[in-house]
Parts: sequence; C-alpha cells; structure tokens
Amino acid sequence: MKFDVFNSVLRLWSHNVKNLHFLIQHENGILKVDDSFYSKFRNLLNKNKMNTISSSNVTPPPEVQGMKTLDRKAFSTIVKIPGIKVPKSEISAAQKAWKSCLFKMKGIKPIAELGNNDPHRETHHLILLDPGKIGSDKLAQEQKEILQNYGLNLDSPTLYEVVLHYENWSVSDIIKAVLPSDAENVTSYSQVGHIAHLNLRTESLPYKTIIGEVLIDKISTIKTVVNKLNAIDNTYRNFQMELLAGEDNYVTRTKEHQCTFELDFSKVYWNSRLSTEHQRVTEYIPHHSVVYDVFAGIGPFSVPLAKRKRCHVFTNDLNPHSFEYLNKNLKLNKVDLSLVKTFNMDGRDFIKTVFKEDLVERIKEYAKLNNENALYQDACKSFVLMNLPAIAVEFLSEFKSLLHDLPDSLRSTNLLEQTLPEVLCYAFTPKTDAEAELKPRVETYLKHSLPANYKCRVVRNVAPNKEMVCLSFQLWPSLVLETKDEVNMAQDINTANIESQNCEPEAKRIKCS
Repeated sequence: MKFDVFNSVLRLWSHNVKNLHFLIQHENGILKVDDSFYSKFRNLLNKNKMNTISSSNVTPPPEVQGMKTLDRKAFSTIVKIPGIKVPKSEISAAQKAWKSCLFKMKGIKPIAELGNNDPHRETHHLILLDPGKIGSDKLAQEQKEILQNYGLNLDSPTLYEVVLHYENWSVSDIIKAVLPSDAENVTSYSQVGHIAHLNLRTESLPYKTIIGEVLIDKISTIKTVVNKLNAIDNTYRNFQMELLAGEDNYVTRTKEHQCTFELDFSKVYWNSRLSTEHQRVTEYIPHHSVVYDVFAGIGPFSVPLAKRKRCHVFTNDLNPHSFEYLNKNLKLNKVDLSLVKTFNMDGRDFIKTVFKEDLVERIKEYAKLNNENALYQDACKSFVLMNLPAIAVEFLSEFKSLLHDLPDSLRSTNLLEQTLPEVLCYAFTPKTDAEAELKPRVETYLKHSLPANYKCRVVRNVAPNKEMVCLSFQLWPSLVLETKDEVNMAQDINTANIESQNCEPEAKRIKCS
C-alpha cells in the first residue's frame, strides 16, 4: 500500500511541484524524516545531489563571503546530514561499523535522540554520519553490510536536518568562508602564552579584524591577536606588529619542555616552532658540558641546559630586553645561578672576549691535569651555539686566529683537540642544494675548508624556497692558532657580505621564520 501511495504522489509531483513541496513540509518549514514515506520521496529528490556530497559541503552560508564586520548570526544555517537509526540495545555492538565515520562537529552530538514524532524514539538512537566518509568506495565490506542492515542506502542515504550556528563552526570553517575564493586561507598561527601571532598575506589584510575576533572567540587561551608587519628593527632583529583584536598586553608566559619562559612579545624574539630544535639540542649536549650561547635571546637553550643538564653556561644577547628576560627566566626556573654567567654584548665582542678568556683558562686547567703523552679523556665537552640564522655565519670569522697569541706551552695539538668546542651554527639556505650553498659560504668566512666530519641538517622549512639548517663542526688547532692577517681577512669578509646578501635579502635578515 505504501508504494502505491508513493507512486501516486510521485505522479502528483510531476504535475505540481509546489503543491507537493507544501505537502511534505511542516513546523515552520523544517523537513521531518520520521515517516519512511517522506524519507523515500526525499531520497529520490536528492539522489543526484548526494552522489557528489562530501564533508566539504558542510560549510557556512555563502552569504558570509566578503564580510568585513563580524556578524555571528549570519553563520546560522540548516544542513542535511546522512544518518541511521540503531536500536539502543545494539549501539555498542554496531559501533565498529559507524565509529570511524561519525559526523563530528563542535556542539553536535553524533549519537542523538530521535524527534518527538518518530515512532522509534523510545527504542532507537539516531547516528549521524560524515557525508564525506560513507561513499561505497570509502568503507570496508563489513562496514557496508552492517550499515546497510540498519537501513543505510549508500547511494542515497536518508538525510536529517541539523541546525548549525556560529558556535558550531571551527576557526578554519569561518575564515575560509569569509575570505574571497581567490584568497589563500589562513591555516596556521603561532601561539605564545595568551598571544596568537599571524603573518597575514596581502589579500587577507582587509579581513584581519574578523580573523582576530574569531581566534579570540574560538580559542579560550587566546586573549591577544597580533599580525607581523614588514618593518624590522635591524638593531635587535625583532619584528614590529599590529594589534588585531583583544588585549593590548604583550607580556606573557609560555612553557616549553619543563621550563617556563616570561617575555614581552613586542620587544624580544620567540618562535614556538623551534621547540623541537630546542629539545633536540638540549638532549644532544651531555651533562656538565660548557656552553657558550652567543645569541641566547630569552634563554630557550641556556635555561634548560643549566637546569636539566647542569651545564656551565655563558649566555649572551645584544637586545637589552632579551637580556632582562633571560635573567628573569633563570630565576623563574630556579636555575643554580652559580652555573650561569649572563652578558649583554655584541656577538663578536662576546666571542673575542668572554669566550676566548674562558677557553684559554680551560686549556690551562687541562694542561695542568695532563702531560703531553696523555689522551686528555677527562676534558669537559664544550659547545658554541649560534642561533641567529640570518647572519650567524658572518660571525664565524671571529674564530679564525682567535688563539694566535696562545703561549707555546699550550699549543699541543692533543690538548687543543680535546678542549676546542663544537660549533652549532644556524643559517638560512635555499631549499634545493642547501649544503652545497652553505658550505662555501661558511668556508669564505673561516678562510679554511671545513673538516671532513662536519655535519649539516635541516631544522625546518621556513618558506617554499627556504630552509633553516644547522651546520656543526669542531674548531680545530690550525684555524684558531693561525697568525692574523687583518687586511686580507677584511677584504674577504667584504666579498662574503655581498654573497651573503644575495642569499638573504636585507629585509629578511631576522631570526624568525
């Protein structure tokens, strides 16, 4: 009898679509699917549409595109989601089939009660399914069979209407819907404490206020949203920024690998994307080593090395604000201050004075403990960290002839090979042939070929055609003992400066991604 009625209504639809449309709507125009007759008819009407439906079809209303002032109510809409009715007693047994293809959206329960008018309300639950995951080519055969046993037609599933509001959409959903179709979506940001940091492209700038407001609405830990500006402070190599939304407060705290760091984000440099590198180097350097951190910032290397590895750290930064927070963070993390000496100097001066003086003292100390025939196995490991990738390579020239005035009694090759530190120098390079480009640049500043056992590894991809890499090698006796030739070295540095600038434009010479 049901099919006879269905066929009759189908014939009616072919003559008068408007009358039938009125027939199957009620309650303020919201379509109900409790009745199987209406379900079959609606499936027929939507068959072609469902053949191409995917999770990307569940999007905010198209009217929000181009919005310049955030109107949260404009994001309300009704979407049609496929679903199945499953007896309450069989939910657990059947979850193997539907668990991987549940419809997941904030504020929406994928396992829901049926409507008041549904005859199965007391005995069944409604399982909402992700429209992009239930195609016949996306499910295992066992899943298909179970879902079909519960009435799911893979080619034309029953649709249930779900009302969505601004609160249900994700940050990405909203921003992608607002931006013009030819604009690149804002897919990522960096968060430092309560501050979200964006680097918006030109085409996204007209929507920057909305982007900032959405981030604050959607992410409870964000209170301030800033956008990086092109202007660069060349003295301290930190970028300027503009406030997009939220509080005008840039002093914050962030945690990284069991350490807490306080900073003023508007005055110092911090990059959360280097967290893995900070951890890698901290794990690499042995306990009780001596570390010279030439461009320390607020201490992402120095603090954990002193705190967790009990290293003796000589830590330096030119930026007085970084120096201030470096000292604060040592105390904040309860670092044994007898292990650390802090400096507010230019990197070249730090290498020529602090580093050189301590290195000479350590060489003297080991010379007293060992004789010329000893292997110097007790020498403490030491490391020089140079994390200023835009220009750190230029500072390598300071190592050449650094110990040219070392007394003859301390020039033993065995002694120096055990006491000279390993250098970890960071640099920006082209994505292709990074090592081939960096090696000759480094050798130009050193005025020597690198030792055969040097290492070069990629730290992270910074831009489509740029990598951040770490080149490491141990200083060697002939490099540091060689007689100084100031005139020739100055000329070579001049040439290298030009080559370096061709690799890294002046406007980008900052310690950031």
